[in-house]
Order: sequence, then structure tokens, then C-alpha cells
Amino acid sequence: MRRVHCKYLAGMAGCLLVGSAGAAGFIEDSASSLRYSQFYWKENNGEGVGPTRDEWVQGTQFSFNSGWYRDLLGLDYSYGLADDLRVGDEATSISNLEADDSVQSPHGLAKPIEAYLRGRLAGDAGELVLGGGKKIRRFAQYFDDTSRILPAATLGVDLDYRIQGLNLRYSQVEAFSPRNENGWGDDLKNFRGETIDKLQLFALGYQLPFGSRLLAEYAEADHYLRAASLKLEHSVELAPGHFLDLYATAGMQQDAGKRFEREGVPGLYEAEDSHDARYIDLYARYRTENYYLGITHNKVRGDDFDRLFFSKDHGAWNSSAKLFYFFGLEEEEMFKLIGGTNFSAIGAPQLRLDVHYAFSDHAAGYDGFSRREFQSLLQYNFEGPLKGLSLVWLHNEFHTKGQPDGINRFATSRGPAGIITHNAERFYLSYVYRF
Repeated sequence: MRRVHCKYLAGMAGCLLVGSAGAAGFIEDSASSLRYSQFYWKENNGEGVGPTRDEWVQGTQFSFNSGWYRDLLGLDYSYGLADDLRVGDEATSISNLEADDSVQSPHGLAKPIEAYLRGRLAGDAGELVLGGGKKIRRFAQYFDDTSRILPAATLGVDLDYRIQGLNLRYSQVEAFSPRNENGWGDDLKNFRGETIDKLQLFALGYQLPFGSRLLAEYAEADHYLRAASLKLEHSVELAPGHFLDLYATAGMQQDAGKRFEREGVPGLYEAEDSHDARYIDLYARYRTENYYLGITHNKVRGDDFDRLFFSKDHGAWNSSAKLFYFFGLEEEEMFKLIGGTNFSAIGAPQLRLDVHYAFSDHAAGYDGFSRREFQSLLQYNFEGPLKGLSLVWLHNEFHTKGQPDGINRFATSRGPAGIITHNAERFYLSYVYRF
């Protein structure tokens, strides 16, 4: 059925391109770009359990986003290529590409990232945008990861309705294209290899009369897993140019049917009769034009908040506790300090530094538990003749300790909220040419 849908979409897109030659707006309002990037990642497990990486890769991505044909139809298309420049002999894992016979001999990538047809109806009753095909989708409960040399993407259909302060969104996802693999899209599967027919995502955003914003989402992988969150945001202007940003989020994650692995997944999840994890996430940030400081707090109750919507899902969580990995074990309580600044005071506003430090010291079922993460992100965006060029250095230290207590927990998890140590130095060079 998906092949039929893809052929139908391709046929419609072809007709649109042929018929758009003289259509005002389709080409005139379009945006095209070409990105070339090199990433170098040097990572180790700090003598714990985690990946060891030494990868230098390059990639390029062409993107075309049309304007609206007769104010009704539009087209988005993107294609990407990537390969390795060097993979170190001591590497045991590679993340930007897929290993072939060995980590040191990875597959190159050549694939369409987006091929998406959209339609629009607009009037006094609001604006309705509908679309279908392959694209990068982003919700709070689920998003296609864009942190690798080429991004992940999904195949499905979407609806987006807006009027004044109200925004309603819906997506149905039927296939997934991993960030480090070739291909058009894979079926969604659980860890037993059973097919999950679809992932449905619902979102509501509403601007309240007194300046706050309400964000609600619900997501369900068919007969497998459901998740929901409710978030309230509010900003207060303390003085001209000085703001206090606040938000509170409550969320849950539950098993949703016969495809959920209640027997457990070796190395990832212990057996459980049912799954019901809940969390509260609180955030406060003081900001000005040039810097910010803040603190966040997250507490998980019930079960571990660490399940994925399908086995290849890269993992999303609508919480400040979603960092390199999840601070998401049962009864885990995380505090995170955040800060950032540009360097306009010394005449370098294009240079920016963001840092955070997160910690927790208790999780149900583990003895001697502790988790720490420190991250710094230094980036420079060039202006003038080199506009479009950016350099980024990410430094991350992620350490987790703990042993199963043999009473409430009998195995050590290596899943998204597991006992993992991961130190990383990542360097990114990218140049984007827009035409």
C-alpha cells in the first residue's frame, strides 16, 4: 500500500512541476540551498559501558522548498550524500554512517530525505495545510533526529490548522528512514520484529489571553506504546530587555497493547506486567539579549520513562531531562543548571557559548546510583563574504553509576535511561549556500 501511495505522490508532484512553469509564486517564492558538512567525533566510554568512536565523515544535502502554486499546492524535496573520510582503528561504534563488514568500513549514504507534496486552504475560517510524503517531522513527543551528518525522516500524512492563537496538528507515520541508513523507508517494528502499523501524533497549541501558552500532545504507536504531555509556558518582562521564562510540563508513557514486550528486551528492558511512567518537569530562565541563566527540575514516578515508539526510534522526550541520554529511571530526580552568552561585549556577537550541568543521585532498584552530565557548546557563525559558514565544538561528559539491588531490579539496563558512560568531543564544520 505504501508503494502505491508513493507512486501516486510522485505522479502528482510531476504534474505539479510540469504545470507550474508560468505559475507566479511557485518558483518566485521558492527557497533552495546546498549544504556541505564535515563532522569529526572522538568519543570514549570512560572505562565504563558505552560507545568508543573515532569518525570523520562528510556529507552534502540539496534542498528545494517551493512557493505555493495558485496559492494551493507546494512541493518540498531534499537529497543527501555522505561517506567517511576516516574511521579510527580503535572505534567500536559508528553513528553518522552504518557499519558494513566492520565499523572501519561503513556504507556511504545516498538517499532522498524529503519528497513531500502539500496543499493549502486559507480564508476567514483560518488556514489548513495538508500534506503527504517523506519529510522531517517534529513534535514534542516524537521528532526525526537531525544531529547526524544526514537527518532521519518519516513517511506519512499531516494536517495543520491555524486560526488566531490556536494551532491543531496531526500526523500519521507509517515508515521510518534512519539517519545513518540508506533507503526510502522501513516499516515500524517492535523489538520482536513485529510490524507496528502506524504512529499517530496529535498536538494542540493555544495562546491564552493573559500571555501564557498551552501545549498539549498525545502520541500512540499502534498496539504498542502511548505517551502524552501537557505544558504551560509563561514569560514575564521584569524590565526592558530583561525576561523571566517559566514552564511546567506533566507527562506520561504507557503500554498500549499486544505488541508491547511485557517479557522484556535483553539488555534494554526488564519484564513487566504493565508499563506506566509519569513525570513533572519545571523550568525557570532569566534572559537578556546577550545572555541567560536558569535551572530545571524533573522527577519520574511509576516506571522508568525510557520506552521508544519503535525499535529504531532515536528517542524523544518532552522534558529537560532528555540530554545525551534520559535522566528517566523510576524515582529519578534531576536538577539541571543552564547558562549561555554571546560575546558581543568583546565585539564578537557571532561567537556563542551554551553550557549545562545536570545531576541526579537516586533511582529505584539501583544501589550506589548517580548520574551526571556536563556539556558545553561553542559555535561561531561567520558573516560577510563567509556568511553561511559555521564552526561548532561540542564537549560532553556523561557518567552513570549503579548496581541492581536484586530486589526491585535484577538486570542492568543499557537503554536510553540505562547505566552508560559516554564522553564526547564533536567538531562540526558546515557551509550552507542559499540561492
